[in-house]
Amino acid sequence: MGDAASACSEVAVDPVARDESPPDIDTLLSAHFAFIWRVFRRMGRCPADADDATQQVFMIASTKLDRITPNRERAYLYGIALRVHGHARRAERRRREVPSEVADAPAAPDRGPETQAALAEAWRLLDELLAKLPDKLRRVLVLAEIEQLEVTEIASLEGIPVGTATSRLRRARERFRAVLARQPSRNPFGGRA
Repeated sequence: MGDAASACSEVAVDPVARDESPPDIDTLLSAHFAFIWRVFRRMGRCPADADDATQQVFMIASTKLDRITPNRERAYLYGIALRVHGHARRAERRRREVPSEVADAPAAPDRGPETQAALAEAWRLLDELLAKLPDKLRRVLVLAEIEQLEVTEIASLEGIPVGTATSRLRRARERFRAVLARQPSRNPFGGRA
């Protein structure tokens, strides 16, 4: 009986027995490209820089596919994105450049030019306000409010406890409202943030 029990336990913990092959780059691209690009945009990258940075994330990931844990692809890519963003910011500081300001409202084909202009202005204001938040607060706010992620997933992506993610999100919302309140004439919600 001891041999049978040890054989069963060997099968139960054998990692080769599980079908957890690493993802391929095409699957990663189709599932996560838009998310990573939006993260870069809301972190202050202009559209062209967001394109380049997103491409860089997937180029890095393509060389490390075997290191990506199944069902943790988004977290792995997000970690790479944070490092790419950090490197880009340090490079900008060394060059003392200011990122170019390019409006990029999402396409709304059924809307008139006035609506398109209002959307473009709202996106510019959002980017401007987000730029005034510390990175840690900006990231959790973007993940919660724009990406519509749950606090538990935000905590996982950020590699922090759920309580810390909740606290950061609360502080981020407070700071965002305070920054928006300082510009009442530009508030598209007419003063009710």
